[in-house]
Amino acid sequence: MPFISDQDRATIARLFDENLVEPVSLVYFTTPPSLLYVPGLETCETCEDVQKLLEEIAGISDKLTLEVHDLKSEREEAERFGVNRVPALILRRDTSTGRVRYFGAPTGHEFPNLIRDIAAVSRGETGLSDATREAIAAIPDPIHLQVFVTPT
Repeated sequence: MPFISDQDRATIARLFDENLVEPVSLVYFTTPPSLLYVPGLETCETCEDVQKLLEEIAGISDKLTLEVHDLKSEREEAERFGVNRVPALILRRDTSTGRVRYFGAPTGHEFPNLIRDIAAVSRGETGLSDATREAIAAIPDPIHLQVFVTPT
């Protein structure tokens, strides 16, 4: 059963047709499910569902590609993207060093933000004013910005 309804798929397709400029890579890190329960072994309860959702999203536009990586067996790739837990999703353009990272399942209220972020990454836009860009550029030290979301 698909995660995205036909009506929502049509809406997202229209939004992507109007807003996607450059190709966007959805770089997804997961861990395969274990067939054996091992006490203390870290598992990912949502990884399979998130991957299926991302496959559906990537199938909506030919400007989207999905790369799936195993966190445990592809440690160098995970380090390159700063990923140390799953599920993890990186949105990036091939022509840009900037990227957006999601940790956790981008579902519920986060789903529309994911769709908007894909479009923003494709356009290379942040939505920041020139004054905000100048203020950020004046900060001499590296910035690590994190946004935490809860369903409450």
